[in-house]
Amino acid sequence: MKDSETALTRASSVYETIRRDIMNGEIPPGGKLLFDNLRAKYDIGISPLREALNRLDSEGWVLREERKGFRAAPISEAELREIVRSRILIEGAAIAAGIERKDVEAEERIVLAYHRLSKERRFTDGKLSILWEKLHKNFHMSLIESGGLAPVTAFCSKLFDRAERYRILCASTYPERNERDEHARIFNAFVDGDAARTTELLSAHYQVTVDMILESGLQRGR
Repeated sequence: MKDSETALTRASSVYETIRRDIMNGEIPPGGKLLFDNLRAKYDIGISPLREALNRLDSEGWVLREERKGFRAAPISEAELREIVRSRILIEGAAIAAGIERKDVEAEERIVLAYHRLSKERRFTDGKLSILWEKLHKNFHMSLIESGGLAPVTAFCSKLFDRAERYRILCASTYPERNERDEHARIFNAFVDGDAARTTELLSAHYQVTVDMILESGLQRGR
């Protein structure tokens, strides 16, 4: 493998690792990203690290400050609401397109994604289940993918992760919630071919999460 290809691979790898650590709160909102610390922690050279941070900056995961370097992007109520409103608008359009499209294979993927999610518990031994997190995203993305618009799906995946950061940061303060029923209603509305109802339920589903996060005071983000 050429040196340039190796650097690109390493930059991509460290990008994914830092993004994951920001998303799950290991790197707290506003936390400084010092080059020497990052190079030691992730065993990465300066060039691929800089490339990864520039990419994270362009996607809103980190902020570049003049003469101060990089830090993890802060969190705020305004940003959370903006992300969720964007998701509802875009996902609603994708779902409507999917229902109109009536692609059998896409519908089968939704049925499978819902079935797998419904069988998994959200918490295991008091901790968020990594498998549930994966299945949860798969279910929501399967609804979007039904529209058959790859650029929309890719963008919605990024918005999902941005919203997920807030949910994970505040998950420990959440009261009990029956998300299984919420997902069931969304699934049934989609299967019934009711795009407006599906979007309405999706909006309510997201709003419950927003309310829980705000009630927690974004404690771990302050």
